[in-house]
Formats: sequence, structure tokens, C-alpha cells
Amino acid sequence: MSRKQEGSARKRRANSDEIEWKEYPRVAPGEYRGYCYWGKRYRDPGLHRWTCLLRWNLFSGDLLTTLAYCVPLWFSLGEGGKPHASRRGKYLREWVRANGESPGSGNRLSPNVFTRRFAVIEVGDADSPVPYSVVKRIVHWETGIPRHLVSKYTSQDRLDEEPPIIGGSL
Repeated sequence: MSRKQEGSARKRRANSDEIEWKEYPRVAPGEYRGYCYWGKRYRDPGLHRWTCLLRWNLFSGDLLTTLAYCVPLWFSLGEGGKPHASRRGKYLREWVRANGESPGSGNRLSPNVFTRRFAVIEVGDADSPVPYSVVKRIVHWETGIPRHLVSKYTSQDRLDEEPPIIGGSL
């Protein structure tokens, strides 16, 4: 099924020289309060490596004004057949900070530990012919409860006792 072309042939030829590109946000370098709303790992075909991409929205200090949407932070996860978090790499170090403790045995280090959380982040310009803002580092996390504050109550504990309340009172 063919699509009907709109406009005159002259207008179509004039528009045929246009090349679209994705414009990324740009803000002044510095520290901002950011909200990580999305995180995924993927194989980057151009760089031939595994990557974790986190997307951040930047806010004013009072959190009432959104300054920029979709500011990226990339972590390298190696060039092998599977993603790998090196002990000296940035991903593992930041994952432990976000999680509040070292990964347990069999933990798959999901990027979900970063998402739906606020942090103070350092933003700078990407090294690119057309500069855009990127997250350079996470200064500190502002939301999220570290794992060691969660109650360790299990079914092995006595059922006639109340589970302990950790982290505050009701």
C-alpha cells in the first residue's frame, strides 16, 4: 500500500536536505538535585561493550522547578559476552553506595537500585562536537532506605512475638 505524498514536488525536494538529530538538554555545569527515573543495561553496538544508562531529571534546590529532562549517566559494564561489574569500576562502587551494603551471594546487581530515587549529582558537559549535559558523578543519595535498616524478621522467629520495628516509631 503506497502512501500519498503531501505538498508540491518543489517543497518535497527542499525538505529532502533536512537531517534530523536528537537534541539533548544542556544546563550550566554544577551540582543539582536529580531524580533517577529510568535505568537499563544494554549492549552498545557502536562501542562494542555493555553499558548501563541512567536517565535523570534535574530540579531546582526547592524541587518545585524542573530544570532539565532526560540527562544521561553511563556506566561501562565491559566488552565480554555478558555484562560485568569490575571491582575497580564505577558501577559496582556506585551500586554499593545506592544499595547501602555490599551485594549478597547471587545478587545480579540490577540497575533498579538507582531508580525512583533523588540524589545530589554533579553535571557537566559531554565531550562532543555539540555539547550537552551529562551526569559526571553522584555526590550522595537523598532518598531510599539502605538495606541494613530493613527488619530481618523471618518465619523462623516466634510467631507470638511482634516483629521488631526498625527505623522509627509508629
